[in-house]
Amino acid sequence: MPENNNNEIAETIKSALEFYKYELDLPLTNFIFQSPLHWNVMTIIALATFDPEQTTSFQHLCESISPKTGSKSSIQSIIESGIQKGFIEKSPLVNDKRIKSLKLTNTATKDYENWVRADATTFGPLNGVAMKTPK
Repeated sequence: MPENNNNEIAETIKSALEFYKYELDLPLTNFIFQSPLHWNVMTIIALATFDPEQTTSFQHLCESISPKTGSKSSIQSIIESGIQKGFIEKSPLVNDKRIKSLKLTNTATKDYENWVRADATTFGPLNGVAMKTPK
């Protein structure tokens, strides 16, 4: 690997570590980073919030997240905690009122968008050396 790539990677790591300190001060990202399961639950809910083609529910989360990452009861606890903290809201699905759709609240949606945009700048130095994830 060329040395200038090492410098870019080192600078990116430094930037990511500084950004992480900032992330831990924000209520939403502090919640997301509590565990890998929190991250999975909130990321899937965020996708359903930002992409109108997507919906998610407790059942969908349980199907989407490996049992190795967390149990159904742990997923349910994270959802309930997220609702209590004002990050997640439930509403009945239009086509099946028995199923509750999960989305980020308006405030959490704005905070998530700001976080993703700010986080994207953290990896800016690597734009020239980015590689695609193998399939």
